[in-house]
Amino acid sequence: MASLVSRLMRSGIVSLGIRAATLFFRFALSFYVVSYLGLEAAGIYGLAIGAIGIVPALLGWGLNYFVSRDVVGMTPDSAAPLVRDRLTVTILSLTLGTLVAIPLIVSQTGGLSDVYILILILLWLETLALDVYIPLVGLEMALQANVLVLVRSALWIPVVVVLGMVAPAFRTLETVFLGWIVSHLLAICLLFVFLRHWPVRAALNKRVDRAGMWMRIRNGWYIYLSDLGLVGLSYADRFILNAMLGLAATGVYSFYWSITNALYTLLSTAVVQLALPRMIHVRRQRGLAAWTTELRRQVGRVLLFSIGLSVAIFLATEAIIRFSPPGRFPVERTLLLLMLVAAVLRACGDLLSVGLTSVGKDRVYAITNVGGVILTLILSTASLWAFGLIGAGISAICTALALCIVRVLYLRTLSDDAPPPLSKNASAE
Repeated sequence: MASLVSRLMRSGIVSLGIRAATLFFRFALSFYVVSYLGLEAAGIYGLAIGAIGIVPALLGWGLNYFVSRDVVGMTPDSAAPLVRDRLTVTILSLTLGTLVAIPLIVSQTGGLSDVYILILILLWLETLALDVYIPLVGLEMALQANVLVLVRSALWIPVVVVLGMVAPAFRTLETVFLGWIVSHLLAICLLFVFLRHWPVRAALNKRVDRAGMWMRIRNGWYIYLSDLGLVGLSYADRFILNAMLGLAATGVYSFYWSITNALYTLLSTAVVQLALPRMIHVRRQRGLAAWTTELRRQVGRVLLFSIGLSVAIFLATEAIIRFSPPGRFPVERTLLLLMLVAAVLRACGDLLSVGLTSVGKDRVYAITNVGGVILTLILSTASLWAFGLIGAGISAICTALALCIVRVLYLRTLSDDAPPPLSKNASAE
């Protein structure tokens, strides 16, 4: 029985189930915001999600890329000083960023509303949570990492939704954001429970490695640009859409994005995130031929998962909209289909990026990501201008497909001559 449980955990099925539960609640939240708070509130919520997605990369300096690879093979206590140093950089960056952001918000809006204050708090909490989540996955503690995601991102949603449905006074974005913030505090307590058997506190007594952090930032500037490219691929289009089509259209797009992002996140959780430690081990221990076979197997898993999940998500969305009162939800079936296809292509592209990371091709990884966000900006603007809201789905597919093709073509040129990345700061072109 113990071996069966262990195999299920390694296969990603348990993590997939946890993340599926998380996304079910996020799925429900999107319907609640659109139905009870309105399209403009959905637009504000969508822009807040965009900011929460962008800030960790903007203030992250590319460090998580190296940390995720450096902790592979470590134990939590041996990785603790590295994670502590990374969090120190994050806190300093968030402090400076907040001092810059507050005057800008006040100058643009005439004040600092409750919504903006809550969003700023969430920006802090989500950025710090990501800095913990990534090394946990690298430490092969993906199950614990996804439990934390469930707690901080989902378990509060039923409370907020029911409260808003029965008491109109709580039917606000402020209530949504407050519930989210409280869940983060619970997740922090749970993290200490997960690490209670490891001598983490003793490991944290080591001095902060300022030189090591600075070296990673200085040598990884292209990874920083790459991280900006990654978040730009996911979130830049909604800001362009808001500028071109307005807040209500942004609400429609954010609604369907949240639905299709469930597919993308499930694929990332069940396959992509778990593939990095596996592929690094295969490359180091068994060589390029075995690594190529493993990459193909992982791509096959993405495609296998994606077919069933895409059909399930489309049918679930269609059923909810069809049996709801007319006008409660925006109906854009073509946009939904396009964005589902784009989500599958994005997951495949991310897996190919994992391939680049696992063989130390950091500069190529960065170049493709930066090129992707440039392509997103161009295609989104052109497609939205030419096709309206549906152009968001068209540009997403074109960008994701282009990146998949470029990464496949490059990976086909790899040889077994260069050694895999073994040192903490290893990187190659």
